[in-house]
Order: sequence, then structure tokens, then C-alpha cells
Amino acid sequence: MNPYQEQQVNTASPAQLVLMLYDGILSSVGRARRAHGEGFTGIGEVNRELQRAQDIISELLMTLDRERGGSVATSLVRLYDFCLDRLIRANISKDMTLLDPVVEVVTNLRDAWEAACCNPVAAVG
Repeated sequence: MNPYQEQQVNTASPAQLVLMLYDGILSSVGRARRAHGEGFTGIGEVNRELQRAQDIISELLMTLDRERGGSVATSLVRLYDFCLDRLIRANISKDMTLLDPVVEVVTNLRDAWEAACCNPVAAVG
């Protein structure tokens, strides 16, 4: 992590940290897709980036408060499990089309999270 990123993480609110995690997933998937386009030489990077995305989703899963989160937490567990499954399958098969639903789910979660937590005016208006 570069010093700028480290400063961002150290000064971010918990809501902003979750947003950063969603952004991290999307960035890793994008880098994996670009590396896949490089053919055989990019396979190692595809693997690293998809594993990075898996690690982030696993972290989001572990930090869910399932008792207090109720049905929202249950829904998030299902969505995160779905995304993990697709990331693993894509990594094994190197079929990048399996990443399309992951990008869609994470983008929707990110946008909803940003509207609810980081842009309170947008959530109301």
C-alpha cells in the first residue's frame, strides 16, 4: 500500500472503508480481465487479482454482524457467497464471463452503500 492509500484508510470512516473494499473488488476484477487479455503471460496476475477479490469478499463476510443485521445480513451472506463462487470458478476455468454477475452485484452493492452511508443527501433526495 502506498503512503497515500495508507492515509486514506487511516482517516476513513467505517462506512468509507466498506466503500473502499467494494472498489477494491471491482479494481481487482478489472485488472484480472486485462491480464487475461495478455494470454499465457497474464495467467499469474489473473490468479492473484481474483484471489485478492476473494479475500476482500471473505473479509466482508467475516465482519457481518449476523445477529443485529437480520434479513439484510442474511441477504448479504447469500450475495457474497454467490460472488465467491463465481470468482473461484472464473479463476479455475479462466472464463472471464463468470465475472459479469460479480461486477453487477458488487456495483449495485457499492452504489447502494454509497447512497445510504456516504451521501446522505442523495439517499434522502
